[in-house]
Amino acid sequence: MALPPMRPFAERRLARHFRAAGAVSMADAIAYAPRGAADARAFARLKGADVLRTDGQGRWWLDETRWGARRSDRRTRAVAALLAVGVAAAIAALR
Repeated sequence: MALPPMRPFAERRLARHFRAAGAVSMADAIAYAPRGAADARAFARLKGADVLRTDGQGRWWLDETRWGARRSDRRTRAVAALLAVGVAAAIAALR
């Protein structure tokens, strides 16, 4: 049985945490310490993508514009992959 990828779940959980804390601007930045390995990896990925930004004093905030763009890109790739699989299946069925 295939398992769903955990990366998007961990990233969404982290984004929810920052939104719930109101940390969506530099003025509202919060201190953050990952609770587990999955959160630590998601935190590192989102920092690397500049979705989570720092105020320079060890506090972090969620850049909602970049978060929306990241989610949109992920959806676009998923739809393209599904279309490619559908086309491949249709071609195989016609042979």
